[in-house]
Amino acid sequence: MTAIRTPRPPGRRDVLRGGLGLLAGAAVVGAAGCSDGSGASDGSGTVAIATGYGLSYASLTVVEARGWLAEALPDRTVEWQVLSGGSASRDGMLAGSLQAGTGGLAPFLQARDSGVPWKVVTGLNNMPLWMVTTDDRIRSLSDITGADRISSPQPGSIQSIVLAHAAREEFGDPDRFTGNLVAMPHPDALQALLSGQIAAAVTAPPFQYQAEAEGARVLLDSYEVLGGPHGFNVVTAMEDYAEENPDVVEALHACVERANELITGDPEAAARILSEAENGAVTAEEYLEHLGRDGIEYTTAPQGLERIGSFMAEIGAIGTAPESWGDLVFDTVAAEDGS
Repeated sequence: MTAIRTPRPPGRRDVLRGGLGLLAGAAVVGAAGCSDGSGASDGSGTVAIATGYGLSYASLTVVEARGWLAEALPDRTVEWQVLSGGSASRDGMLAGSLQAGTGGLAPFLQARDSGVPWKVVTGLNNMPLWMVTTDDRIRSLSDITGADRISSPQPGSIQSIVLAHAAREEFGDPDRFTGNLVAMPHPDALQALLSGQIAAAVTAPPFQYQAEAEGARVLLDSYEVLGGPHGFNVVTAMEDYAEENPDVVEALHACVERANELITGDPEAAARILSEAENGAVTAEEYLEHLGRDGIEYTTAPQGLERIGSFMAEIGAIGTAPESWGDLVFDTVAAEDGS
């Protein structure tokens, strides 16, 4: 049993404390049984796991901190890597240097539509995504002018899809704000928002809560825009890898489920784990408050795949709407509600 972790960058700090903020990374996992941490694997070699920081990756942080995957893989080397984003995870998977990866629902659907042969192993969470502003002039979407800059993590992100959906509903034009968008990582966007460099940000927990604490107003809530709760990040694997390594896929789902149960059943312990992973840059008390926010749910069901996929097809973001959410997931989640 071997576990290796790529060193986390030293001195990482929350944006409101003037540092680099929480890195929203991609995540990948492999395992052979996590229901009680005592499973075994017939495989060998390295199972690469890319991970990130913060609420979106809380389940994976718990899995890493508790060492469940290393215990479940006595014949493999478990390697945790910190990556810069979902595209890095996708590229690593395509190159074969990662065995699975995570990212938002919209980028997952776009990549699959373009031919990337992957499916969802498990969801990580449901989280409402907000569009926030500190500009006194902006009280609604109709107040946004062509000169106003709006941050989104990257083109095709779930945040940009939320804004396009809102624009179509209110103005009949999903591209109304496309020219306003600027790509920024969430920590940079928060800093730019608070310093007045951008007019608004379509962001994610915990950055939206930090913005709100600094006086930002909520212009959009993705749960309202998209017609209900939806997944934020999902864990994916290539279909050929999953076929050859069903133990890894099954155990990955089981480990995330186990971590989600800990987060839900003992949020104080989860908050301590998350804070320790950040070397105390975000306190356990802060994490505990974030974990208790309305709408945040740690679930393995990738909710919203059909709804989001249908809208993306309608506006041309993908070529074909998924016929069924079940076509997009492995059997690990086939019995769960992912519509």
